[in-house]
Amino acid sequence: MSREQMIHDAAMEIMREVGIRVNNAKAVEIFKKTGLRVEGEIVFFTEDEVMRWVNMAPESFTIQARNPKYNMELGGGRSYPAPAYGCAFIDDWDGNRRPGTMADFIKCLKLIHMEDVYSINGGIMVQPDDIPSEWASIAMFYATLLHSDKAILLPTGSKKEMELMMEVSCELFGGKEAFIEKPRMIALINTVSPLTLDEVMLDCLMALAGHGQAVIVCPAAMLGATGSISMAGTLASGVAESLAGIVLAQMIRPGTPVVFGVQSTAADMRGSITFACAAPEGTLMQGFAANMGKFYKMPSRGGGCQTDAPRVNCQAGYESMLTFSSAYRQGINFILEAGGVMDSVNATSFEKMIIDSEIIRLVKASFTPIEVNEATLNLEEIKKLGHTGSFVTSKSTAKNFKTLYAPRVGVRNANTPDYLKVNIDKEISRLLDKYEGRRPDLDAQVRDKVKNILAKSGLAPQHFESIENM
Repeated sequence: MSREQMIHDAAMEIMREVGIRVNNAKAVEIFKKTGLRVEGEIVFFTEDEVMRWVNMAPESFTIQARNPKYNMELGGGRSYPAPAYGCAFIDDWDGNRRPGTMADFIKCLKLIHMEDVYSINGGIMVQPDDIPSEWASIAMFYATLLHSDKAILLPTGSKKEMELMMEVSCELFGGKEAFIEKPRMIALINTVSPLTLDEVMLDCLMALAGHGQAVIVCPAAMLGATGSISMAGTLASGVAESLAGIVLAQMIRPGTPVVFGVQSTAADMRGSITFACAAPEGTLMQGFAANMGKFYKMPSRGGGCQTDAPRVNCQAGYESMLTFSSAYRQGINFILEAGGVMDSVNATSFEKMIIDSEIIRLVKASFTPIEVNEATLNLEEIKKLGHTGSFVTSKSTAKNFKTLYAPRVGVRNANTPDYLKVNIDKEISRLLDKYEGRRPDLDAQVRDKVKNILAKSGLAPQHFESIENM
């Protein structure tokens, strides 16, 4: 029996005998009407019931961007990095920390828009502390629409906020049926380990599924804290949590695009319980999401470029390289938190965002298969130069030397101790300057329609104006 089958069988036993706590009355009613056994808030699932709905989910799907060159085909052998998500603070180069602002969020949008390693933008790259929390998701969504035309990673907020974002999207993309036909956005729906689905997250999931938009259903358990101390046990309970959310999405609308996620990792219990996001156990469990995604025939999600380091240093570099290269090597389709994450997902760093883009390019280059054909073997030139010739002045070198990988921030002949920070600052300035000449366009009339709908949230006019002028 395969490891995947054993994890699946254990998850089915958990869902059948322990059940999943569903803290949402509407979701409980849907499960009940569909014939599942429900006792209070606990929903019990049989394997036949689970697989009936799971098999309705698409094996792959495309998230359509406003600019088609950024379309994302999730599934199969493709991997897409996505930037920081869920951070409350901004860390500077020296490790100083402050609350995030809307200006910081928009700066993140601009940098990610200009970095060619990303096809998606948005989410919660940093929580804007200067926007009231009840309207923050609306503000971040509006800023994403204005400042990028890549595929959209949605922030998740209240039920009202998500419904307004769906209303805007129907207006923006040709009505509800057209919006459903071509999914434009994806959102992260976290479970609450152990074995619980949250009310707010389920409100968002149901709104998204009702509009045919993609959802990532994902546990983030900690070994020995919110999950079993064993990786296999935590995977089994996490699979149960994920499948319960995926089943609900299919009950809302069969064929809803879903992503099977794992964000679970170790807990560091030395002194206090810390979410050790860059632990090797995390790379193993999150990497196993690709295995389970293939088992259930759906795309997968894990983490990348994660670090527990409190500032940009050697630890931040080697942990980010570890987590991203592991996710990429194991075939994770959607690699979240791959750009700017610091200190166990507590803070975002602009400098680290630039470093992470370099890491992503390096990893992709290092995993690119060597092309072997008559042209690349270059035998005629090798024979001609023989034992004593130099390839430095050869025609093939002159023609192709620029195809070799050239780092943007790291250098191979540095002679000053601060070269890395200097190069990072130059790269940030270069990207922001380049952005000003390539701002994506949102038609003024469309923008006003979008703003009028989002204004129903209560977000003040000055916040809309500030976002537009940044």
